[in-house]
Amino acid sequence: MPAGWLIAGTLVAAILAGRFYRRQAEATRRIEREVSFNEKILANMPIGIALVDPETRRFLHVNDAFAQMALQIGQLPSGTDIEVVTYDQIKIVSPSIIDHVLATGTPYQLIEEPFRDRTGATRFCNVNLLRLIDSRQNIQGVLYLVEEKTRDMTLRNELLSANAAKDQFLALLSHELRNPLSPVIAMVAALETHVADSDEVRQALDVIRRNVELEARLIDDLLDITRIAKGKLKLSLEPVSVHSVLQRALEICREEISQKSLEVELTLNAHDHFVQGDPARLQQVFWNLIKNSVKFTDEGGRISLATSNPQPGQIGIDVSDTGIGIEADKLPRIFNAFEQGQSSITRKFGGLGLGLAISKAMVLAHGGTIAGSSPGPNQGTKFTVRLSTIAEPAMVDGESPTNGAQPVLAPIPGRPPHLLVVDDHEDTCTGLKMILERRGYDITVAYTADQAVEKARREKFDLLISDIGLPDRSGYELMQEMRSRGVPGIALSGFGMESDVNRARAAGFSEHLTKPINFERLEEVIQQLLSNNAQKL
Repeated sequence: MPAGWLIAGTLVAAILAGRFYRRQAEATRRIEREVSFNEKILANMPIGIALVDPETRRFLHVNDAFAQMALQIGQLPSGTDIEVVTYDQIKIVSPSIIDHVLATGTPYQLIEEPFRDRTGATRFCNVNLLRLIDSRQNIQGVLYLVEEKTRDMTLRNELLSANAAKDQFLALLSHELRNPLSPVIAMVAALETHVADSDEVRQALDVIRRNVELEARLIDDLLDITRIAKGKLKLSLEPVSVHSVLQRALEICREEISQKSLEVELTLNAHDHFVQGDPARLQQVFWNLIKNSVKFTDEGGRISLATSNPQPGQIGIDVSDTGIGIEADKLPRIFNAFEQGQSSITRKFGGLGLGLAISKAMVLAHGGTIAGSSPGPNQGTKFTVRLSTIAEPAMVDGESPTNGAQPVLAPIPGRPPHLLVVDDHEDTCTGLKMILERRGYDITVAYTADQAVEKARREKFDLLISDIGLPDRSGYELMQEMRSRGVPGIALSGFGMESDVNRARAAGFSEHLTKPINFERLEEVIQQLLSNNAQKL
């Protein structure tokens, strides 16, 4: 072979070898950089990470976060080199648990586990143990992960406390707002019965009553939206006629309809009109829809209410009007809480913007649907509710189960029923005493629980009507004492949350009525309880 070829071959080989070694060196440096980068990430991660050697029980690798946790919650003495200790000396999880993970490969996990740190403070951590194996199924060790969750727990507890404080504030606010309304309603009822001789006086009393009832409805809406947001809206289901409920809701709005000279068309075409529902909540839905139509329709306008069976097993309820309508871009938000379209609508018509949000939640709770539509501004609005129907319930003595006769006041020979009324709000007591005495009851008033107990020792009472928030003791405690005397009770309270009703019943109250007082409902309950008590005697 010529010498030139030999020299050329040697040079090429040298060049290729140089390139190979350069590439190898570059690959080595790249790997070293990646390892260094990964080590930096691992070292600076907030999660404690360690790798346990299965043979020596020592730590093959520990990042700074794990080392700090070993000192803080693992009871490792200060100054101890964590790389020379075994996992038996770290008191985060029991060594037997790590042994079990090594032996079985079953992962181990603790969620928000409380630990005491060196200062005695409680800290919460998530702990995970995972066995690591290589491609040949050889055990490499246990990956030990510890994540601090104390801040998350603190923030969550603060949020829960804030929510509880908000609920307590709303309950207290509703109580304080409701209390002054009760004597106003009582006095209006008394004046309507005995003083309202002229049209002017009757009209003035109507204005007072309507505005008090509106105030009470705004308070109820605030409480309802709170229940809905917390998933605590409860229904008392029974067979109910949608037609009856719709007509009752319409009657409630009759006066406002007359004042605006609105034309109302009621078309009850649905043959199947019974549903399994909560009559009070369904009435609230229809009342909200009718009330909206009345509010947003100018004088002389028209409101249409119609039912139909769009398909078997379903009833449709349409509430439409010739009112101000809804802009297309506002339609998707009409069922959002506190939404009323433009701010000018809120200024002109008032309200909190909760009615439709509450209505939607109640319809959904019944397994139904609700939708709104409008051709545009000043072209009216239509709301459609769909509910599943049930077979019409059997009639009992000519009465539907939902339309039974009212209870009759139980006769008590020799004397009128003797009622003990307890409330620290003197105006409320005055109003209750006036109304109930005019309805034939003998009323004794007390302003504290101790006064009530003292009167109960000297006199015999057939029924207790008591506020809950008394100055000396709660109405719950008073009811428990009166129950031991065989006296049934009605709770009257400005607190109207579901928990308040449940607590009243647990204390022994037979009924919980929310202020301001609906006197027709109050007398209905009084008669029922007196009748029940008389049957037991």
